[in-house]
Amino acid sequence: YDQHLEIMGERNSYSKTDPDATFMHMKEDAMQNGQTKPGYNLQIATENQFITNFALYANRTDTLALPSFLESFKLRYHRYAKTVVADSEYGSEENYLFMDVHNMEAYVKYNYFHKEQRPRYTPNPFSPASLYYNKEQDFYVCPMGQHMKRIGMKRSLTSNGFVTYSVRYQAERCDGCPLRGSCFKARGNRIIEVNHQLQYYKQKARELLTSEEGIKHRGRRCIEPEA
Repeated sequence: YDQHLEIMGERNSYSKTDPDATFMHMKEDAMQNGQTKPGYNLQIATENQFITNFALYANRTDTLALPSFLESFKLRYHRYAKTVVADSEYGSEENYLFMDVHNMEAYVKYNYFHKEQRPRYTPNPFSPASLYYNKEQDFYVCPMGQHMKRIGMKRSLTSNGFVTYSVRYQAERCDGCPLRGSCFKARGNRIIEVNHQLQYYKQKARELLTSEEGIKHRGRRCIEPEA
């Protein structure tokens, strides 16, 4: 048992015939039964349809692979990539921060970017992202005009060991509010949690992706090999 755990390491499975392979869902599922198979997570970087970098990972999550993959690009070319274009699977706070620190222009989508671009998309007025935020005094305003004051911080750890911080804000008087049923269902006054750093990076990504250059990059994704 201990030997199996040692071989598996941080993974949740491995193949007996190829211990380096991890059981994962494949993009091509001929049987259409969702069965996992032993394999590797292949990452490639391309430019004008030429492969410029590649790497294999035992972890099936694309999000966790990006920083290491960009480091491998640097080892190969002795510099970081100037521009990164990628789908929403790569749009995490850790990845945005990594690209920002290393001065990369990140045309990297986040999880609901495609939904935002739909012609009939209407944002949820009760979502924290839709609420007015006073940056100078650090408070939010709910749809009824009530201030939501800062009450603390929340520290979280991702599966990759990355530390994230969210600020908690609470409304003062939700009892009797005519919008309460639509706003939230829990007892007491509503509390929201906001990761300001992630919100900043999403806004930055949104501006890049919807810019003239960003639209060009997004258009080229359909003719580049999927990475």
